[in-house]
Amino acid sequence: MKRIFLISGLLIAGATTAQKTDFKASLDSMLTHYQKNNAFSGSILLQKNGETIYKGEFNNFPGEKEKYRIGSITKIFTSVMIFQLVEEGKLKLGSTLNTYFPTVKNADRITIAQMLNHTSGMFNYLEWDEYYDSKDKVFTKEAMLKIIQQGKPDFKPGKDSMYSNSGYLLLGYIIEQVTGKSYQENLKTRILDKVGLYNTYSETDPSQYSKRAASYKFDGEKWSHEADTHPSFTYSAGNIVSTTEDLAKMMKALFSGKLVSMKTVDLMKQTNPQTHIGYGLFRTPIFGKAGFGHTGRIDEFHAGLAHIPEDKFTVAVLANGTNVKLNDIVVAVVSKYYGKNYKELDFTTYTDKNAAPTHIYEGVYNAKLGGIISVGKFRISKAGKNHLFLSMYSKASEGKQSRTALLKRIGENEFYSFDNSANLQFDRDKSGKVTGLKLTQGQQSINCSKIL
Repeated sequence: MKRIFLISGLLIAGATTAQKTDFKASLDSMLTHYQKNNAFSGSILLQKNGETIYKGEFNNFPGEKEKYRIGSITKIFTSVMIFQLVEEGKLKLGSTLNTYFPTVKNADRITIAQMLNHTSGMFNYLEWDEYYDSKDKVFTKEAMLKIIQQGKPDFKPGKDSMYSNSGYLLLGYIIEQVTGKSYQENLKTRILDKVGLYNTYSETDPSQYSKRAASYKFDGEKWSHEADTHPSFTYSAGNIVSTTEDLAKMMKALFSGKLVSMKTVDLMKQTNPQTHIGYGLFRTPIFGKAGFGHTGRIDEFHAGLAHIPEDKFTVAVLANGTNVKLNDIVVAVVSKYYGKNYKELDFTTYTDKNAAPTHIYEGVYNAKLGGIISVGKFRISKAGKNHLFLSMYSKASEGKQSRTALLKRIGENEFYSFDNSANLQFDRDKSGKVTGLKLTQGQQSINCSKIL
């Protein structure tokens, strides 16, 4: 099931038209509308030629700060430091992982380059069954290595491309081994001080949580505080805290050759044509122009960052609460700037006094390809009015917490997840009993039977 619910890069398609002069007022109106409909809480910044042309703060939670966890956007920082070490002659892209961590499966065949561009095939440690229930615990380097070692590789090194946090976690450890300094020290001297990112840091301890915003989850009716993942778990794959201004400043420095050479920047921009994944960057097509950036997700923090070298245009979005897909928000924001039409988000929920109560859909479902091959189990559980939650299920996860996706009711027996762009059509027999559902995501549909 992990292939069904993917974290992807930003994707904005279409043809560019002239910029509207009133885009700022239009953006304010749209984002205020999103905020009022519990679709977005956070900060948005647009820059042109390094100058801010729009900044909006739409935090739903009074007293929150403008610093946010940026999740996997941390990987841009980590990749930059690896490339700096390569340029200094202290590391080689062709060096194999067994030089540093020989106990990792396929370590003798996994290269630094493959970890950078997600072609190592290494088990993604965020797929660990105990993650969500253990996320607030302190994890040592040894504990993290054990989690990676116990997982089954997804494919042979270099034979495919699949997003994996494990490679970037190990790259952070390698930075420490090669330099003899902590990841935090390297980040400060190699990037933060060099560019002047004074509101960015690598979080290391819960005592730092009060320095930035908290994240919140919406259940269809109300918001609740989301527990924080301990930064030792995400580390160099996702533990950085920043602001929209600092992220835009970092991208300007990167694409100006101030952090690594332009030759290296060109290498970072080389992406897989199918997955759009590169060496620390995603390719982000924006209205026919080549954009580059990354997305991030940790707890209920969502982040998006993209830069169009051709236009010297950067968009940075940091959210600490949303009930829609971040990509949809970024598409709307960028479309406003370029004066391009876009699909309006629909916040209406299906209501009918004769509709079946949502509790009848609760239970455990087994997804089968072709009705034969089981690809995973998931649980449907209670949420707010006319909403449900979807989470992955296993016997080992019984009674434990897990990440959930909010499902909004859009029909008599139909629900939709903005988070995963997934449609769920429930099946009921003549007596009204729910027997299963059809899950559709993009062009892929899977029949799922209700088993509990």
